[in-house]
Amino acid sequence: MSEDNKTLNRGLDALLGSTDKKNQQTIKEVDLKDINPGRFQPRTNFDSEKLSELTNSIKNHGVISPILVREVGLNKYEVIAGERRLRASKAANLKTIPCIIDQKKDQDALESALIENLQREDLNAVEEARGYDRLKREFGLTQDEVASATGKARSTIANSLRLLTLPTKVLDMLSSGQIEKGHAKLLASLDEQEAIKAAENIVKNKLTVKDLSNQSSTKKKNNLKTKTTKDTDLLIVEQEMSEGFGHKVEIEAKNKKTGKVVITYNTADELENIIAKLKK
Repeated sequence: MSEDNKTLNRGLDALLGSTDKKNQQTIKEVDLKDINPGRFQPRTNFDSEKLSELTNSIKNHGVISPILVREVGLNKYEVIAGERRLRASKAANLKTIPCIIDQKKDQDALESALIENLQREDLNAVEEARGYDRLKREFGLTQDEVASATGKARSTIANSLRLLTLPTKVLDMLSSGQIEKGHAKLLASLDEQEAIKAAENIVKNKLTVKDLSNQSSTKKKNNLKTKTTKDTDLLIVEQEMSEGFGHKVEIEAKNKKTGKVVITYNTADELENIIAKLKK
């Protein structure tokens, strides 16, 4: 092997991690017509203006950084990372694009696509949560395993998944940037109609996360005047269970020995998800 090839391989190892003979990665120009969009792409929103800017850049300078693809058949490939570059290259009327070709399996492909977007901070909060949820549902991973695979703290995964308990209307507002992730975290503790009403109020009155937090604190204080106060330890347990389970959990204690645990869901899919978790 020439010294130049050795240097190139060392560079790839640094970028991609060392590879063994069972999972060799190669770089070559691939016909755009032979590449399909990634089935495991967690990103669904592509800014048209930024995509147009990338298209113009590619027209002028070409594709500087190869995209990552995997083989799915004879001379057929699927994108793992680089969906924007693929779209922009097609818009720029290129015939080929430089690709790093890998042999990743489905779970590895989803993990790589999710991690690549997270590192670039290209995903909105809903896309991120749905990416974690796909890892859990499609590959039967626990929250701990998702955390390990993505390099995130377990609490981060739990809090992100909890956002998916929000009504669809609120999730759409979060995806479009009308409300922030901090808003959504607070809204996740409300029931469906309260969450929708509160989200609309945030947009209408341009409330910050701090404004909403202050309103929530005031409301809680007012409720304490008319309702029996829950034990602090019980509230902590509720919060930990909600974060760990990924759905709002409430404990209604009748006395020291009896009571009930209430798990809130907003869609049929969420109910199926809850049932699956309880069966484990």
